[in-house]
Amino acid sequence: MRTMEQIDAWYKAEMNKARLEGKIEAASNMIRFKFATSALTPQIASQLEKLNCQQLDDFAVEMLNWQQPKEMEKWLLQFV
Repeated sequence: MRTMEQIDAWYKAEMNKARLEGKIEAASNMIRFKFATSALTPQIASQLEKLNCQQLDDFAVEMLNWQQPKEMEKWLLQFV
């Protein structure tokens, strides 16, 4: 049987995982809507999955400034 502390830790971990997955999905949708579906390459999707929550928030803000997919790709390269 699990203790309340273990249950709380599990719950927090699951919530953080869900938050991260939601931010990755939102970033992917932003790319599709702004640059077309073809801009979301497997490489770009993989790079998004490597970002943490704060980096994904920063990505969303920067997305508003980019005019070309190359600008997005250049920004993502700093986290490779």
